[in-house]
Amino acid sequence: MPVPEQTIARIINPPRMRAPVLPVAIMRSVDDDFQVEEVPSYALSGQGEHAWLWLEKRGLSSPQMISLLSRELRIRGGEIGLAGQKDRWAVTRQFVSVPGRCAEAAAAINLPQLKVLSVTLHRNKLKTGHLKGNRFIITLRAPQGFSEADCAAVRERLQLLQAEGFPNYYGPQRFGRDGQTLNDGLRLLQGRLPRDYWPEDQSRTLKRLSLSAVQSAVFNLTTAARVESGTVGIPQVGDVVIRRGGIKPFVLPPGQPGTDFLPAGPMPGPEMTVASGDVLLQEQSAMQLLGLHAGVFSRFAKLTSGARRRMLEFPEQVVVEAVDGAMKLSFSLPSGTFATSLLAELTGDLRDAGGVEPDERPADGESDGADAADRD
Repeated sequence: MPVPEQTIARIINPPRMRAPVLPVAIMRSVDDDFQVEEVPSYALSGQGEHAWLWLEKRGLSSPQMISLLSRELRIRGGEIGLAGQKDRWAVTRQFVSVPGRCAEAAAAINLPQLKVLSVTLHRNKLKTGHLKGNRFIITLRAPQGFSEADCAAVRERLQLLQAEGFPNYYGPQRFGRDGQTLNDGLRLLQGRLPRDYWPEDQSRTLKRLSLSAVQSAVFNLTTAARVESGTVGIPQVGDVVIRRGGIKPFVLPPGQPGTDFLPAGPMPGPEMTVASGDVLLQEQSAMQLLGLHAGVFSRFAKLTSGARRRMLEFPEQVVVEAVDGAMKLSFSLPSGTFATSLLAELTGDLRDAGGVEPDERPADGESDGADAADRD
């Protein structure tokens, strides 16, 4: 049974916490308008069996980058390590690990869409989650340009988000164009996806992405309900919480003050910490909207072990600059947090020019009506 269109729309464009301070903003008119740089969680040793590449990519999705590196270095995609997926229509600087024997060949990669900036040896392969966060530099544009008053309003709003947080929704790009990645994941869980649906060298990566999209949809639906009830930042009886600044989820004990804790929404899987009471019923309701039950992810336990994710996140190192009628925002976010979830708390109509070929992208002040999309 297909998921109703209104449910898909609620997942991709969930409710905001606050009224917008900008009516319209256009992002990614060109790739340089959206820049992301990884902030590593630890220093590299300079010795070991793995070569870590500090690289810059443009106009490439993460699966496309893996395929390109596989061909250039003549290795399997599974030998390549990433800390996290990155936007296609952007300039991203990130670490990628490959076998140490590839270090010399990797250092020579200098292509229009992919440049290796440096190579450092390390003892471990890079894995998902080995990342402290991301630094974003995003240029927003508007049909009539932005005024100083607009910039002042955005500064004030970002200061509020630093103090009070914003909904930690997964951005629309997690779910694919028109929700295609989400639909693939649902079909996979239901056993309705052909075995040869994806290219062999990308199958595991795309399978993981599609299943993660389903988990992310459950999280967005649950968080949306908490935003609307005004409890997204207020732990309830039965909630699973994470201490602010911490990482370990646990069920909030009865009578425990919730001031130092943040509600943690569900990323379903067999190892996820289970909520109780009305909170559990609300999470089960989100699963049911997608036609799922609690044990459905057990079939893919290695790819969907389950986790909890904070419902609120907080930007740091925020800077707002006016640049020739445009607005340049700089800020840092924890690993896995989507920049457009923050931008949605600024503008009522966030238009994304990304994904349109360069000669088809709208000029400044125009729009092709594309939905907003993003990645951490």
